[in-house]
Amino acid sequence: MEKKRNNPAENLPPWRVTSEGDFWDDTSRERPAILLPFGGEFQWFGSHWVVPGVYSTAKALVVDFCRQVDVDAMQAFQEKHRLTPDRDDIRHYTREEAARIEAESPMGFFFHVAAQVNGKELPMSRGSGVGYIPYQVEASGEALSVVLHYGLDQSTCWYILRCVFPWRRRQQVESLSFRLEVEPVRQPGQPFQIQPGEKVELTHPQTGERYTLTALKLVPDTVDSNFPDMEDWDVPNHLWKLVYTLEPELEELVLQDAEEGDPMRPKVPRENGATGSTVGCAPLQPVKKKTSPGPASIGVIGGAAELVERQAGHQVAFSSLRFEPAASVTWLPMFQGRNVEGITVDMLPQA
Repeated sequence: MEKKRNNPAENLPPWRVTSEGDFWDDTSRERPAILLPFGGEFQWFGSHWVVPGVYSTAKALVVDFCRQVDVDAMQAFQEKHRLTPDRDDIRHYTREEAARIEAESPMGFFFHVAAQVNGKELPMSRGSGVGYIPYQVEASGEALSVVLHYGLDQSTCWYILRCVFPWRRRQQVESLSFRLEVEPVRQPGQPFQIQPGEKVELTHPQTGERYTLTALKLVPDTVDSNFPDMEDWDVPNHLWKLVYTLEPELEELVLQDAEEGDPMRPKVPRENGATGSTVGCAPLQPVKKKTSPGPASIGVIGGAAELVERQAGHQVAFSSLRFEPAASVTWLPMFQGRNVEGITVDMLPQA
């Protein structure tokens, strides 16, 4: 007798849509959304899109966007990067590998969307997404549940994004359209090492355009690691600073260290009441900024250090922060992805 195949979607809570934007929010006391008679399909960015669910809640309009993803492209991508359900954590990869995975993923598409309700714009405030892969159904019961609920093609891949558009009070929707704009994904170039006076040619991975980077200075430096409200942490403060020029100029280019820096370490009390340090926790990384006249400064936002230095006519990049100076730095150029024209789609009333 054939063994019954387990359905990973069976144990999920009943379908319920709220203004929280999650797919399975079984803790909210909010009344479930009302399904509105709007929907549609369209082609954009080389993909087929379906809008199968438009919902009205007391606090927001909630919309599900479903983007079809070619199953062969997805499988080839996973094989290339050796991605499996138990090996898809980005922490398993180097910074360069992670950047290439994000840039090449068929599922990795980022966009901004705003709704037009009765001619008035409603910006999106939040959203959540799930990806469906037909040959890895067991790994995502949530995604399978969405596919089954909407009757989507189970033989192909889907990325489903639930978007929330808040309003002050529930509206009677007479007309509905959406404006979608691409958020380009940064594209990694070829990593390189360089010394002062040397030049290196950088090639944009999408356009093929070439740029010449000239290193003016490469010097070790330190930053002040005494941050407010972080007295209990040891913070790495050694880095390399690269001052360079780029011809022709490309404002969107970012240089970053190809390797992660050292994580912060929580200090532990010593017997005499002083503090020592142990193994670490969250990473602390500097971010290169476009340069212009002005002083240097450093700030901490969300646990990451952001270095900002401005020098007229030059650009500056910083390596990752470490407790001891690195022997050398490999730089990873990150290019702005290609811009794609946005699209406005009208949602038609459904029978």
